[in-house]
Amino acid sequence: MKLSEEVCSLEMAIKLKELGILEESVFVWEYVDEKCYGVKFIPHAVVPNPIFEHGIKIYPAYNASELINILPPCIDIKTDCPFNYFWLQIEKRTAENIKYIVRYLCDSIPGEEINNPHFKVQFTHTYSSNLSDALAKMIIYLIEEKLIEIPKD
Repeated sequence: MKLSEEVCSLEMAIKLKELGILEESVFVWEYVDEKCYGVKFIPHAVVPNPIFEHGIKIYPAYNASELINILPPCIDIKTDCPFNYFWLQIEKRTAENIKYIVRYLCDSIPGEEINNPHFKVQFTHTYSSNLSDALAKMIIYLIEEKLIEIPKD
């Protein structure tokens, strides 16, 4: 598997940085323009690299492990008690374009009622053929919907 398939896409990396995710990653996307970009392992140097001063933009290229650590295990939507707690679930499928599904499922719904349209089983889901992208999309959704806050340093 290529490194670019192990980390979130450049598009997701840019969006996460714009939303204030400043966690460090062991991988980065180097971006000059639409035709010149790539992902690589970057050891954290003690001395700054002067090449970065020449127009190269750097974005953290988060892998699935790093993104799971950002996601909360549970979300309280604070409405519709007792159907207000949702727990993180990650599912792997056989379809290539929907290989990974990330969602938060309500903890108050019995398993036999999971397909009952009268219950709000999940409040959203994200999916992708790349697990890191599916996780990144969920983080973006949660931030944009103000369901999680980014800690300010």
